[in-house]
Parts: sequence; C-alpha cells; structure tokens
Amino acid sequence: MFFKFSLLCALVSVAVGLPTSSIPQGADPAFQVPQATLDASIVCPNQPGGSYIGVTKPVLLLPGTGTSGSVSWDHTYVPLLTQLGYQPCHVSPPNNMLEDLQDGAEYAVNGVRRLYSQSRKPVPVMTWSAGGLIAQWSLTFFPQTREKVDRVVAFAPDYRGTIEAYLLTSLQYISPSIWQQQTFSHFVTTLANAGGFQTIKPTTTMYSITDEIVEPETPDEIASGYLPGASNNRIQDTCGPLFLLEHSQQLFNQATYTIATAALSSKSGQAPDGSLTTANCSELPPAGLTPADVLFDVTIIPQAGANIIIGPKTTCEPKIRSYAAKYDNQPNLCFNNLTQSQQYANAKGFTAPFTTQQQVADYVAGSSNDTAAIKKAVGVSS
Repeated sequence: MFFKFSLLCALVSVAVGLPTSSIPQGADPAFQVPQATLDASIVCPNQPGGSYIGVTKPVLLLPGTGTSGSVSWDHTYVPLLTQLGYQPCHVSPPNNMLEDLQDGAEYAVNGVRRLYSQSRKPVPVMTWSAGGLIAQWSLTFFPQTREKVDRVVAFAPDYRGTIEAYLLTSLQYISPSIWQQQTFSHFVTTLANAGGFQTIKPTTTMYSITDEIVEPETPDEIASGYLPGASNNRIQDTCGPLFLLEHSQQLFNQATYTIATAALSSKSGQAPDGSLTTANCSELPPAGLTPADVLFDVTIIPQAGANIIIGPKTTCEPKIRSYAAKYDNQPNLCFNNLTQSQQYANAKGFTAPFTTQQQVADYVAGSSNDTAAIKKAVGVSS
C-alpha cells in the first residue's frame, strides 16, 4: 500500500510538476468566444430581467461539469446568498460545462470583468466542481483579472482533475471537458507548470473523502481539492471519517455553508482555522433552502449524468491554446486510430461524426478518388 501511494505521488509530481511562485504576467489573452455571447450568459436571477446592470454587491457563481449556472446555483446559493444581502449572478458555459474548459474560463473572466465594472470593487467568486478549475485557470492565465477578484470560495474543486475521469475517457468518445479533467491531462499539467497549483487570490476550499466524482481527496499531497496556501477544509477532518458528503451535497449542506459564510465575511478573504466545529457537522441543508429547493438539489447529479450522456463528444482532449502552450510539456497523449482518422477526415474537409475507423474509411472513400491512400491513412486495410 505504501509503495502504491509513493508511486502515485511520484507520478503526479512528474506529470504535473510542482507549484511555483512564478505565474504568467502581462496583458490578458484575447477572447475566442464572441463578446455578445459571453455577456448574454451572465444571469443575476433576482435582478430585473436577470441583468447584471446596476449590481452593487455581486457574487459570481461558476457551475460544475454537466450543469448550467441555473442548475448548480438557483436552488443552492442563489437563495442562500440573497438572504445574506448579496446579489448572486452566474454564468453558463456552453453545453453544460462539457465543452473546452478554456472557453469556460473566458465566461468566468468576462463575468468578473462585467460585475467589477458595475460594482466598482473586486468580486467574490464561488465555484463548484470544475468551476473551481476554470477559476484557477482564469487567475493563472488572465493576469489582469486578479485585481478584479476579491476571494474564491470553492466547493469540491478538482484542481488536480480526478482519476474518475478515466472511467469515461476509456470509452475514447466523451465530452471535451471530461478529457481535460483527467489527472494527467494536458489541461491540468499546463495549469500546474504555469504555477496554478497555489493560492493566487484568497481561497477557501471544501472537499470530502466520500466524494464519488472527485478523487483522490486524501492525503494532501495528491488531494484534488487541496490548494497550497488556501484555507483547505476536508470535511471529515472535523466531522469524522463516517460523515458522508457526496459531490453535489456540498452545495446544500450545513457544514459547508458554515465554512462558506465564514470565508465570505472574513477580513483575510479566507475562512479562518476552526470555522467548522463538530456542532455544525450536520447532514441537513442550511436554513434558507426550502423543501422544494432540496428536492431539486438531489437531482443535480442525475441531471449532470444525463447531460454527459447526451452531450458533445470528442475522441481527444482539446489543444492547449497558444497563450498557455509553452507550459504544456506533456507528450501527445491522444494517439489512437479513431482520433487520427477523425483528424485526417477533418483536414480533408469531411465533417461527418465518426465512431469507428470503418465509418471514416467508408465516408472518405465515397468522397475522394484517392481511396487507397485515405484508407491507409486512417488505418483500415484496403
């Protein structure tokens, strides 16, 4: 057992590097998502028309994989933050956070910019699951965003990805953001090598060893929810090893609510040590959520799962963009005949979706007089 743990730690260190104090500086990269699309995604549920115009005390909410901003937050921290006097606003990256997380980061950065421009003060950011990952990517690679962020409060973040992603990527045909959340993905590796495995703005993390989605969560050396320099709160450290807290439940649980509110009110920007006591180790939802809210909340994971099943699919992880490419020292991890077939067909201008090599060969054979060469290129014998 010790040998396996040591080997895993070594693999993580080699594959994703170690935290460094040096992070990118200078101007922010240009957006690839159209500005109007980014702006249209910002919704402040309690404001007139859902508009962010005129907000004075906003909190930006970033959703998790397989969900929209509304599904993640409208029945969790929208009502909870509202009762605390905040004006919560969320964004919804396309296809329920299942597309390229580099696009998702642009939604996060734009949300921060717009809310900062309205409130004229740094914006607190609250995240769930992969929302924490895109927040950390945004702070790492969009330097001008840092001064506009007040603090980050992260529920179940997967800063180091999750080994559970490999159960899905083994299918060789899954959503882009799932590929990117593999523990040894190009995305996670690039973030680490750019210095993203450290606290850039005051950050409070909450995570659970019984999380069925994000693993591992212990020990600290490899825990995906652990961020050096942050206020790190593994719930079982206070509430005991038998305290059960699954992935989405962290959004509607009294224990995590206690930590989150401490983080929001803290002068340091992070939840102080000891914010969670055994007195608040409750499986119950916090006051402020109605029975209807909780009935909806228990469907968050089933909704996310259904969206992953019907959502966008690709055979490979999205390419790291030019502004971050120099930090990607991983070899190409996406060598399989199906991927090469799709890429070849795309280069030839053939855009049909393919799930087998033979489908590619059949398609391009009917679209080109160079059938033998195409079949050879995609790995199908003539």
